[in-house]
Amino acid sequence: MSAGLCEHPAQRIGAVAHAEPELLITAGNGNLFAAIWSHAPVVAEVTGLAQHAIALHLGGCTLVEKWRDGRLLGHRSRIGSVTLVPAQVASTWVLTGHSRVAHLYVDPQRLALAAASADGPPCAPLLRDFFAEADAVLASLVRLVLAQAQAGKLDELAHDEVMSMLLRHLLRTHAVDRPLAAAPVRVSLTAAVLRRLFEHIEERLADELRLSELAALARLSDDHFLRAFKLAVGQTPHQYVLGRRITRAQQLLQRSTLPIAAAACATGFRGPSHFSAVFRQHVGTSPRAWRALRAR
Repeated sequence: MSAGLCEHPAQRIGAVAHAEPELLITAGNGNLFAAIWSHAPVVAEVTGLAQHAIALHLGGCTLVEKWRDGRLLGHRSRIGSVTLVPAQVASTWVLTGHSRVAHLYVDPQRLALAAASADGPPCAPLLRDFFAEADAVLASLVRLVLAQAQAGKLDELAHDEVMSMLLRHLLRTHAVDRPLAAAPVRVSLTAAVLRRLFEHIEERLADELRLSELAALARLSDDHFLRAFKLAVGQTPHQYVLGRRITRAQQLLQRSTLPIAAAACATGFRGPSHFSAVFRQHVGTSPRAWRALRAR
């Protein structure tokens, strides 16, 4: 079976596999970038995806065949393995039983930008067409996205961090003819840069913060900034920002009569459920219960 061009790879895959995703995962900006699928037995021809799909085999049947240009590229998957459904390349998939997979979608243009920032060639890098590989790093990044999304904690900065790590790993491990050097680039943040970053974060706690915005303040690429910040602070930017937002929220809950939803909005959370999930993780109880204890 085949399908015409759809707006997003998830739509194309759903059309050719006659399936609806269990879960669609969007970044804070509303862009769809991951999904969970339960596939029935099917023969599906996938053509012309606008984005790469990284597939993590979560469970079910492992009798999966991947064909390309009339050649069998793989015939047996494994639970926990990762597979590439490449962008703009026709491939045929034979699923002989019910299986459950997670997809993470990667824009080739974003991959090219990551390659350029790592001193790669200006052209978009090609990815090796891998099937059912035991790539623990790639699998853990997909699982991290799923866990954050299902817990209601996947905001813009968390998405940016995961994608930065994912792109670097793809370039280092799966790019054709241009793997990145394994040795990390040593970049440090000066005290003045850190002070400027901390001040900017405090001023913008109620706003949407993006990794590229913070990296620009440090005059580094997203990837270099992410590693330099963690080395200097001991946390990723997302972890640090969440901690500061929780501290600010505690001050509001204790010193004002703002409703929980208003406190969430004032401290940069996407809504009460996002706020409650993060607050409970950091403090051990809900915002409402924490406020009630302080009011006694």
